Amino acid sequence: MRDRSSWYQPVVAALRPWPEEHAGTRPALLCQVELALRLMETVAPGHAADGAWTLLGGYGLAFARASKLPTGTTEQVALAAARHLLWPMRRGRMWQQSLDAYLELPERLRAYRVPAAGEPAHRVPLKVAADRFTTYDDALANLPGFATKVLPPAEAGEHRFMDRRHRRTSVTVPADLVRDPFPGHPLTAERPATAGPLDVPLAELADVARWMDAEEQRRGLRAGNWEQRLARLDLDTRTPDGTVFEAASALPLDRLTHLVGMVGAGKSTLMTLLAVWAYHNGLRITLVVGDVAEQLTLTELFRTLGLSAALVQGGTTRPQHTQRLHRRLAARGEHSLLAHTGPVFAHLSTACPLDALRALDTSEPLRYTDAPCGGLHPARRQETAEEPVVERAVRELERARGAVDREGATDDTDTDEEDLGTPHACPLWSVCPRHSAARDLVDALIWVANPASLVQTAVPRQLNAERLRYLELACLRSDVVVVDEADRVQMQLDQMFAPSATLVTTGVSDSWLDQLQTHEIAELARQGRLQLSDQDVERWSAALDVVGSAADRLYAMLIDDGGLRDWAQIDYFSAWTLQEKLLHAWYPLTRGQAAGRPDSTNEGDVEDESALYEDEEGLGADGDSPVPDVPWVQRRTAITGFFDTFRDDPLGGRGPYGTPADELTALAHDVLHTLDEKRTRRRVRALLDSFLVGAPGPEQRPMPAAKRGKEPAPEDVPLTEEWRELNARRLEFTLVLAALHQRLDRVTFLWPQVEAALRLDSAAHELTRRPPLDYAPLLPEAPMGNVLGFQYLVDERAAARNKDGHRTGTLRFFRCAGVGRELLLGLPQLGADPGLGKAGPHVLLMSGTSWAGTSTRAHVLAPVRAVLKPQPKALDAIRKTVFRTEFLYDAAGQPIRLSGQDPDQREDVLRLMIDRLARSRSDGNSSPLQSELARIPDQRRKRALLLVGSYAEAKVAATALNEIPRWRGRVRVLAADDAELEAAVDGTASARSQAPATESGAGAVRRGDLASFADDPDAELLVAPLLAVERGHNILTAPQRPGEEKVAAFGTVLFLVRPHPRPDDLSLAVFAINDWATRFVRGQLKLPDEGTFCDMVTQAGDLNAAGSAFRTTARGVWRHVLSRPYIYSSLSDDEKKSFVWDQLVTIWQVIGRLVRGGVPARVVFVDAAFAPRLAAAQAPFTGQSRRPCRAGPGLLVRLRDVLAPYFAQSDIDTVAYDARTNPADAALVKLLYRPLYEALCAMGTSPGPRSVD
Repeated sequence: MRDRSSWYQPVVAALRPWPEEHAGTRPALLCQVELALRLMETVAPGHAADGAWTLLGGYGLAFARASKLPTGTTEQVALAAARHLLWPMRRGRMWQQSLDAYLELPERLRAYRVPAAGEPAHRVPLKVAADRFTTYDDALANLPGFATKVLPPAEAGEHRFMDRRHRRTSVTVPADLVRDPFPGHPLTAERPATAGPLDVPLAELADVARWMDAEEQRRGLRAGNWEQRLARLDLDTRTPDGTVFEAASALPLDRLTHLVGMVGAGKSTLMTLLAVWAYHNGLRITLVVGDVAEQLTLTELFRTLGLSAALVQGGTTRPQHTQRLHRRLAARGEHSLLAHTGPVFAHLSTACPLDALRALDTSEPLRYTDAPCGGLHPARRQETAEEPVVERAVRELERARGAVDREGATDDTDTDEEDLGTPHACPLWSVCPRHSAARDLVDALIWVANPASLVQTAVPRQLNAERLRYLELACLRSDVVVVDEADRVQMQLDQMFAPSATLVTTGVSDSWLDQLQTHEIAELARQGRLQLSDQDVERWSAALDVVGSAADRLYAMLIDDGGLRDWAQIDYFSAWTLQEKLLHAWYPLTRGQAAGRPDSTNEGDVEDESALYEDEEGLGADGDSPVPDVPWVQRRTAITGFFDTFRDDPLGGRGPYGTPADELTALAHDVLHTLDEKRTRRRVRALLDSFLVGAPGPEQRPMPAAKRGKEPAPEDVPLTEEWRELNARRLEFTLVLAALHQRLDRVTFLWPQVEAALRLDSAAHELTRRPPLDYAPLLPEAPMGNVLGFQYLVDERAAARNKDGHRTGTLRFFRCAGVGRELLLGLPQLGADPGLGKAGPHVLLMSGTSWAGTSTRAHVLAPVRAVLKPQPKALDAIRKTVFRTEFLYDAAGQPIRLSGQDPDQREDVLRLMIDRLARSRSDGNSSPLQSELARIPDQRRKRALLLVGSYAEAKVAATALNEIPRWRGRVRVLAADDAELEAAVDGTASARSQAPATESGAGAVRRGDLASFADDPDAELLVAPLLAVERGHNILTAPQRPGEEKVAAFGTVLFLVRPHPRPDDLSLAVFAINDWATRFVRGQLKLPDEGTFCDMVTQAGDLNAAGSAFRTTARGVWRHVLSRPYIYSSLSDDEKKSFVWDQLVTIWQVIGRLVRGGVPARVVFVDAAFAPRLAAAQAPFTGQSRRPCRAGPGLLVRLRDVLAPYFAQSDIDTVAYDARTNPADAALVKLLYRPLYEALCAMGTSPGPRSVD
């Protein structure tokens, strides 16, 4: 994170003494406002001062270009520097309030006079701090340096730290164990290779491949056949005119290069060879791969070749990855932990050498998360002076009175650690096995990372005092950054910066909170609640109990009161937004606003954007913003303070405060636990009446607008009895929501501490990870404004209604902290400093499906510059891929459809589908599944992959298959790496000799061992969740003779379900709004009313109006994508096309597992939902009347139709807007998707009639 405060210190010093009458306004605010006004002079001369905020939110360059302002190097550097220094002012309201506060200061202190709205600011003669503009110009001329916080190393002697039970423990470090600090990363080293374009000749890659083959042979390693693999690849690059792609002899790297290749074309081979080529040329390269397992594999590959390689890994999840590796080894028959001695364990050490030096009274080892790597506190000597004792007594007295810093300890955090003094680094850090990978990265030329480790992990302060993340460091130090599966990384980045969860919905399987509570109860019961002896577990369990009871109370109120639902949200709500609505109803900030209207409609619904980010060291803190002046402003400010205190501590853990905040806390307890709602309502009314003392009377408020010519309803007239009763109900709701939100934060905060004790699913706590504050100025804010809130969606299904007409719904929670995908597109700029003439790294984005038309998830907007293709022979084989349908029918002759079924019926439908698919006919004929296997011509590939919707469904299907005699012992089910299994299949032995791995009796294969599936000679069928095998796993045949080429192990794949996401998945809305924003600001979208982005900015006339128009439009889009049902029939035409592209990407990626090695695939669509009209037409005659089919043609027809325009040159005008502007897109589609399109077109032959036996 860059230093945001040092730059203005000289000006602040020159402004002293600061006038006491303006003590409420910080001198720093003056500097920040004036820096923004200086930015306007630099970038937007002549524009009004009120538009400065539009330049600070990440879209400043787009607004400047659309406004036809100069955007040279000077202006771009100024915009980038200002974003780092002024990003908290990127909201219009915050900027206007800051500007108003600035204008209240004496003119002798100010450098600018700001006229009425619509006119630019102009300078006035300076009377103090006369050289301040030199400071401002320097601040805008270069990026600020990194914020620093030195972590001193601990010396020999006794040290203290906090253990797992929040008790002090001590350790004595002998002098002979103290090691010198390890040298850190150089941040200013020159990178000549990044100064200009870099071409990588294919001939040199061929030399590298031959070297790798020879080195593997010399070292006795398993042959990788690198020269042979490279020879199977063809590289095409875009011609200078941008219309077609031609064969190339070198891979061009120039800032951002987007390379696509048909699935299975060899992108991983190219990435590996490129890394070794960079190493041999003295270049530093960072590879971004899918997961930790792939990181470990690649790192060991490079190291066994004698290359210096290291992996970037996060610290919080290492125990889980270590456990996964142990489980995979045990599944291969190595049941003794003592036998787990592979070299990869060196990267996953969880040992703490200091643990052995702790005091003798310790009874248990340190937890992984409790190791004091940077938290040792030297033991203090006995003080003889009285002053420290007095200071300590004063601190304890203040704490007893509740005077705890709002941004400090929470109600479940022990503050004794504050008394331990300054933290120090462990003196053994430089030799500690736990941190060997972090040390190796300093000198390694090859870095191997995954998206989460790169974005989330901070560079250890034991290495560098500068605060930065490994992503920033990689871009600062690397010459080349390669991102594999760029479209998947794009989706991951979107989700990192907008985590969400479906808290409660119908059915336990899809409800995050219900699943968590069910799991907690089972785990506590399993050990007789012994886990509660751990204080963290006890606190976490208590917080979860409150979340559950608060959610129940919210549901009761939302189900019962439609008016409350309408008031709480237009699209989403939070405790802060509801507080603001209440305060506006009680104390409007201005006299002229219509009653009931929020004070601001164009701002993100979050009070403090720092709540969206993780700020470990408190470097993002800023002062409070001023409030507009109205006669009752002091009373409103006081009540606001009470509510703010209450929201921070709604259940009073740090109280009492001696203010009405205590009464709010008492009422929150009452509303949550009351059995007498009438008494509680009277107490709520009493507090409400006290808050309304001093509120403006009816004569000071505008009258509410009449509805359709009628008099306003009594509850709409302020201060009437009905109005007070309505507001009491709303206040109750706000109190409950505040308790839910704060305790939900506690659940997510304590998750890492209790994950092991309660065996929580490490994949289920994405909500607990907030993006680091470091990225706030590095990526654009969400176009509708960064938001945090809940959403309640009413379930419109008839089954969701009770006999009284009440409807249930879905409660969702989300944080939107920025457009994550822009981080991917901006990687070259992340490591650049144009002010100093330093370029960023060359970035290569690779994927087989990152060009995907109008897909909101997968399409990467960077223009494609290179295409990787298989050799013509392999391509011809892949084009022989066969698609067909195998629809199944029930006894009534109705098509069996799994997709879209109610959760309660889904398992029964799946069992029926398996029975019809896999059981032999009563007439002796083979089952459809057995017949499909018989059609596979290659004996090595007679295996079938059956795809379902989840791990739970895979288990159900595997159970059903294993009960059929023909398949007993031949079925394997994919299990998550973290799944608790009795045993797993040993790939080196017969599966029949293994103990059952699951209750189904089918052997289980962990996801990390999927590549070795073909080593099991008895396995014919693998049942897996569709999305679990979509990417990253090459499942190849085991060679039967020397020199035999490995090819895809599965000869056929059967889709038992469509790859349709859950309609209430919030990430779909995040993908949609981020896709809209990135396309719109780049001029690739044209809206019906606003036109293009440039049209919108031009029509607005000035920056402030343009920013407001963009925000308003984006909020409209956000509301639409939040509230739309993600069901094909409910979507607009453009959304339908995007929907189909999304499904196309998933299906083609799965099929890519079956064409590895240049072989054709067989693809069978079993679910009738793929083509409901065709399935109905092929239904067998049963003698019963047939229901008419009103369904559409289905996904298969739509997949063909969305590709067809690109293959029909005469019909090219029907292709989407972006394709018309890019002539090479048709060529791209043919290169990437021709086998898919041809197979879809060949499905016109209808299968014969089906039997319903």
